[in-house]
Amino acid sequence: MKNHLKRIFAGFLAAGMALTLTACGDKPAAKQDEPSQTGQPADAAGDAGADGRTFAVVFPIVHPFFEPIGVDAEEYGAEKGWKVITKAPDSSNAQQQIEIVENLISMGVDGIAVGPTDPDALASTIDKALEAGIKVICFETDSPNSKRLAYIGTDNYNAGRHMGAVIEKNLGGKGNIMILTGLPTQMSLNERIRGIKEYLGEKCPDIQIIDTQTSEGDAQKAVTATENMIQAHSDFDAIIGIDATAGPAAVSVWKAMGWQNDPEHLIITFDDMPDNLQGMKDGYIKAIVAQRQTSWGVSVLDLLNDLCDGKTVEDYTDTGSIEITLDNIDTYPDEPSFVES
Repeated sequence: MKNHLKRIFAGFLAAGMALTLTACGDKPAAKQDEPSQTGQPADAAGDAGADGRTFAVVFPIVHPFFEPIGVDAEEYGAEKGWKVITKAPDSSNAQQQIEIVENLISMGVDGIAVGPTDPDALASTIDKALEAGIKVICFETDSPNSKRLAYIGTDNYNAGRHMGAVIEKNLGGKGNIMILTGLPTQMSLNERIRGIKEYLGEKCPDIQIIDTQTSEGDAQKAVTATENMIQAHSDFDAIIGIDATAGPAAVSVWKAMGWQNDPEHLIITFDDMPDNLQGMKDGYIKAIVAQRQTSWGVSVLDLLNDLCDGKTVEDYTDTGSIEITLDNIDTYPDEPSFVES
């Protein structure tokens, strides 16, 4: 990625019970060099690190949320002697991501970790990479209809239920909420919304979802969608941000409306982006449900390497979620993940 941020945290996942997979097999010869997402030249697979392995990390979209993950992966790969390529489409068009993966297949990389922009659209391309002998895992967003070898990241349905509990607590069990989401095809976001709806339906039916709009992952569209919802629904109690663009967009609108520390108009959002954390400190964001994405950059590479070594890995690893408030904003990384009571 372009902005080389400092590593925040790194986590290691232990291999667990699952299917046994063979080591990396023959792959197509590399056809060309490919620039990495950071702009550094990425050698063809045959010119990789000490053990000859090249791994790629493909994000759903270019966004600051993914920058530390990419930096962590590149730094950890350098320590291990692996070549690491980080890539992302610059829009919500799944075809761009398909083309990125197709190019990685032609390069003959050893492993690909992908967060699918559209899980169904990417499924056949993931399967094509596997048929070429490339180990493929999903992170951040799963592609359950593909033959991917493992998933690591947030169980987004559970994270949605976690958000439902946070909404319930902050609204006292009743009120009107509006939802602002990102890419409409992104499974992780849709699973969060499903989790919220099912939690509220089961436990607090007096909280009503009165509007849902999408920004398509675009920051300016997120601001516009927020403004449109507010104009259409003056009786709302909270806006719920589902993706990383939603919180900052809502904060900018709240500032324009003069709603600092306003108990009648709450922002409750996902993701511990710096803008969200600052928005909380400044009195605009009431609560955040954060993922533990700071472990992903290291973990996806370890998982791909284990697969190439023929080791057993867990099919599905949930890295959990945690609530952030002003009370724990400085200590939340060390707190346990949410478990529904």
